[in-house]
Amino acid sequence: MFLQECFVQNTAREYIKAYTDIAKSAEAFGEVPEIIPIFLVHRPSSMVPYATLEEELIGDFVKYSVKDGKEINLTRRDSESGQKCCTFQHWVYEQTEGNLLVTDMQGVGMKLTDVGIATCKKGYKGFKGNCSTSFIDQFQALHQCNRFCELLGLSSLQPKPKRTVAPPSKVKPQPGPKKQPFGSILKGKS
Repeated sequence: MFLQECFVQNTAREYIKAYTDIAKSAEAFGEVPEIIPIFLVHRPSSMVPYATLEEELIGDFVKYSVKDGKEINLTRRDSESGQKCCTFQHWVYEQTEGNLLVTDMQGVGMKLTDVGIATCKKGYKGFKGNCSTSFIDQFQALHQCNRFCELLGLSSLQPKPKRTVAPPSKVKPQPGPKKQPFGSILKGKS
């Protein structure tokens, strides 16, 4: 359990490092979220020989993305931190062709911890996440792009509405009365 927790969070850190490089290249993006590192500590003299260790986050703890789909958090959509976390999720989804999603993003301000990762059923490049694969489908269906998605040039995940073109009419128009040229109308008037 502890090893998996470290593996997931530190894998998400690698994705956010690449995202940071992309986001910083967009002039108006501003501060980028950070996933703090987590360390596995061996304590041989303890009843629980393994533990995780990470930086203490002080302040208002907010969930920016959901883990089980049942939680509703309007703060994530309204805050800049929340929007940037959603953009990070969108970026990862796009980079992995929909096979991996960082989820359960939570923390204080731009510092995040205890994240989860959902992968497609077969995993992604040998990596299996710790969250349900349904989170990927749910994200794809519910994500609404924000200004940060647009700044990074991310494509909308929502299917474009199909344009329907009326089939050509089989009825031929009937010829109407012949119109008189405009110039001849003027000449006839005095």
